[in-house]
Amino acid sequence: MQYAETEAKSRGCIMAQVDTLSFQAPLFYQKLGFEIIGTVPGTDKSPERYFLLKKY
Repeated sequence: MQYAETEAKSRGCIMAQVDTLSFQAPLFYQKLGFEIIGTVPGTDKSPERYFLLKKY
């Protein structure tokens, strides 16, 4: 992730956006400085989805 952020900044990017499912890694991204900006509730057939944003 650090390499990807360094490369993005060098190319003029000002933010990064990711989305992940509840069983995957929302806490992982929050520890890296991403903020949850939205969610889609889960259902019986699909887990909750998180949308995260990090500004540089």
